[in-house]
Amino acid sequence: MFECELISKNDIILAGFSFSGPFPQSFPSEAVKVQQRLGSRKSEFPPSVNTGMLFSPYSVCDSIATYWACYEVQEGDLIPEGMVTFTLPGHSYAKVNCTNKKIGDGYREVFNWMKKNSYIQLKDAWSIELFYIEDTEEELVEILIPVK
Repeated sequence: MFECELISKNDIILAGFSFSGPFPQSFPSEAVKVQQRLGSRKSEFPPSVNTGMLFSPYSVCDSIATYWACYEVQEGDLIPEGMVTFTLPGHSYAKVNCTNKKIGDGYREVFNWMKKNSYIQLKDAWSIELFYIEDTEEELVEILIPVK
């Protein structure tokens, strides 16, 4: 059901909001809130920005996590007031497709696949949840785990 693969992504320029807080206690509730906050302001982005793809890079360190909700932008795009713009460096990633309803299963599958194929997660790089926003109850999600 879940197919995992190794992919490479180049640098991505992102703009949006973040939340940092205790992990796992604050999640997924705070992740959903930061995504909704971004979604409520998507009309403020220029038409050239694809607001149908929501990038959520995240990092967990001990018991604290930082989670972003962003859209990919191009250099020179006008960014709505109060949002942060940053470049996420490119990496090789272990990737699995799942849905927002099966995200836990997706994580189990990708980590099992990484172990079976001797990939090691890069601890100093951001993992990404990439949501394909379709305004339906169940939406496609790509989970990207940076690996070496």
